[in-house]
Amino acid sequence: MADKRYFLWTNDRNFNKEDFEQQRFFQVAEHNDLITKARHDLNARELKIMDYVVSKIKPEDEHFNVIQTSMYELSNVLDLKRSGRTYSQLAQNLADMRKKDVYIYSEEEKRVTMTGWFEVVDLWENGQVQLKINERFAPFLLKLKDNGNYTQYFLDDTVQLKSKYSILLYKLIREADKDNGRSIAIVQGSPDDFKQWLGAPKSYAYGYLKRDVLSPAIKEINLKIKDMDLELFQAKRGRSVTQVEIHNNFIRNRQFN
Repeated sequence: MADKRYFLWTNDRNFNKEDFEQQRFFQVAEHNDLITKARHDLNARELKIMDYVVSKIKPEDEHFNVIQTSMYELSNVLDLKRSGRTYSQLAQNLADMRKKDVYIYSEEEKRVTMTGWFEVVDLWENGQVQLKINERFAPFLLKLKDNGNYTQYFLDDTVQLKSKYSILLYKLIREADKDNGRSIAIVQGSPDDFKQWLGAPKSYAYGYLKRDVLSPAIKEINLKIKDMDLELFQAKRGRSVTQVEIHNNFIRNRQFN
């Protein structure tokens, strides 16, 4: 029997009433712990799918609603070429996200939450998609203004980025920007911290981490994100790099003499 995740879609219908361009400028809001303390292995497209789903949450929502969307909508909002192959890949992404674990550490409660991203994903042959975020994410995605410990950004920013390392570093920089760009935002940590934050291979020595992860991510972000101008600094003890800092040198309303 054929695997239904790979069936040829029977049509290419748009079930959505919202403008795709407007949707890309929806805001994504998530608790800072999802950015700095969550551990998972989502790839770049899956990170964008999750941002798209989170952008559908309204500030007043008390619980997660079932998200009604379509392969047509996902492809357009995520800037993907619409085709049967793309739709099958998106179906595989959603299936993988159902299975992948995420671990979120709460410093206050000294507790690790281990869960999956979605409670349910339904796919129809006409391209309709229905899904719901796992309720265990409620403290990290709902009623965020009640405690203020959250980060907000436009979906369009992460959609532009191709690398998962770029997307995750972008979020770290946004989280570090506590005064909305009025001063230099700094993300600092050990090389091991950056490997954890960005999901880089644990086996990477710092040279590989810099060459294959940090430098390409910084280059892509600087090229595509208008209000970011990232620069990498490193401190050594002997011959070993022990501390890494990434500064966002972009300052809003900078005054030049």
